[in-house]
Amino acid sequence: MPQVTMEEPTLRYGAMAVGALRKAYEFDSSLTTPTNGNKHYLNAVIYYCEALRLQSKAKPTREGLRTALLSSLLFICFEAQRGNMPAVLKHVTHGFSMLNELAGCTDLAPGLVSIAQAPPSLVQEILDCYKPLELQSRSFMGSYKKAFFPSNPAKPVSGVLGPATQAAPKTITALSRPNVSGGPGPQASPAASSDISMPLESSRSPSSQPSTPWQSPSPAAAAVSAHTGLPSPQSQSSNPGTPPQQPSPQAARRFAGIAPFTKHSPYFRPRQSHINSLDNLPRTFKDLDEAQGYWSLVQKAMVSHLPMLTMITAQLGLTRATSETELDMKLSSVKQNPQIGKFIAETRYWLSRWVEALEPVYQAICRNSVNDRQTYLNAINLRIEYLILYIYTTVPRYSGLVTARGLTPQYREINFLAETLLRSRPNCGFAMDSGWTWPLFVSSFCCRDKNVREDAIRILGQYPIRNALRDSRVFRAIAIRNQEVEEQVAVEGTEHEQWLRLRRRELVFEDLGTSIIYRSAQKTHDTGSWELVEEVADFTVMGDGRLNWHRQPISESVSILSGVC
Repeated sequence: MPQVTMEEPTLRYGAMAVGALRKAYEFDSSLTTPTNGNKHYLNAVIYYCEALRLQSKAKPTREGLRTALLSSLLFICFEAQRGNMPAVLKHVTHGFSMLNELAGCTDLAPGLVSIAQAPPSLVQEILDCYKPLELQSRSFMGSYKKAFFPSNPAKPVSGVLGPATQAAPKTITALSRPNVSGGPGPQASPAASSDISMPLESSRSPSSQPSTPWQSPSPAAAAVSAHTGLPSPQSQSSNPGTPPQQPSPQAARRFAGIAPFTKHSPYFRPRQSHINSLDNLPRTFKDLDEAQGYWSLVQKAMVSHLPMLTMITAQLGLTRATSETELDMKLSSVKQNPQIGKFIAETRYWLSRWVEALEPVYQAICRNSVNDRQTYLNAINLRIEYLILYIYTTVPRYSGLVTARGLTPQYREINFLAETLLRSRPNCGFAMDSGWTWPLFVSSFCCRDKNVREDAIRILGQYPIRNALRDSRVFRAIAIRNQEVEEQVAVEGTEHEQWLRLRRRELVFEDLGTSIIYRSAQKTHDTGSWELVEEVADFTVMGDGRLNWHRQPISESVSILSGVC
């Protein structure tokens, strides 16, 4: 990025906008977005609008692909710093569309070498940048679907779709052009930076074209698409940065659409080419790099089950349960589902194999932590990812209290390792990586040990940071509200009854991340019974670190937690 910003004015202005905005937040320590009275914020807006203007005027050339892809990341970074989730998600969507075209190019593939000296490496780096964005975007699935995949999708823009011989350069440029009205100026608002709301489906090439990478969906994929309303690609390229030299139906089928919320995520691809199957997982890893490579395959296997987990959670209809008996019956039925049983058995098997192969390497790294600190930090970061996946595959929400309590050591270890990592790196308040906000939130929300929950809340407050789409201050505020509900539930009933009520908790991010829904069982003073209550708050954290909650009728929105809590 530092090199290409010297060559491309669009990227230079985008990078300057990101830097100026960072300065603006250093100058204004408030949690709210700085105003035009802040000179750094004013400069950031001017630079940002200029970058958008230049990108909107970019000609549809193959050479513009690199600029479009990198400017998309800069625009995401800018809006994420501001906490403008709708704009971030739109930029992410357009980035996915451009990556779709890159993965789907056939007869134009030889010309793509102009984007970099080593195109596969560049594409891999970009995919690595999008990986945390795609994963975090899953938290906004409900409102994302409503906004980008409406029931009556808009007609494709003329000139964007067409044969594969025409689609690549035109689509890349069209999808990378935010609809900016007016030129740059002091009062220009960056909030409207991505007013194009084109569904990802419209970036598909027509299936009748001979060179299209899209194929008719299989029954299984059609079922996923029918449930989620989102496209489900049929295959995935083993290396998106190495398109075939000659177009053919066989070669075309090797490419997958790159879209969020499908079970065919392209973001879990080992860097080492010889690591291509879990069946080859060794008894002991040679080093941490090999462990990381196979971990990508384990994650990929886990992600493939997410649509199924979401569907089963939605079909339970827990919000419509009228009694605790009905609620208990629905929750208990989940583990009897053959699909859930297969999911638990498969993922637990590979998790066990993987962690056994890692253990000798991990222990050696821990013993040498003083001499090689960076390798140690990389290892414990990988350990946190394993612990979270271990918790997911236990599905504590659909399990008994004994199982939920048995996860306390894992939550406690997450707290310790996450704080170690947070202490080790300088914190400017923002990062474009996954970070450790989500693992700490899971610990603060789901652990059955009050002390562990409070410790996780403390860490979230002590190291405030926004990791792309996730703000630790917001998740800490949700955890504080949850702690209040925990205390209310603990006042009455047996441990089994209390755990049953807590399993009604659900969390939803609505309105493209601008509002939060929190559901919980609360006792009504009039009847003395425990009923499901839905509270909503916007993403604005108040001075006391809390959110401004107020009740509303129960909605149909599906929780992002699935079987975690």
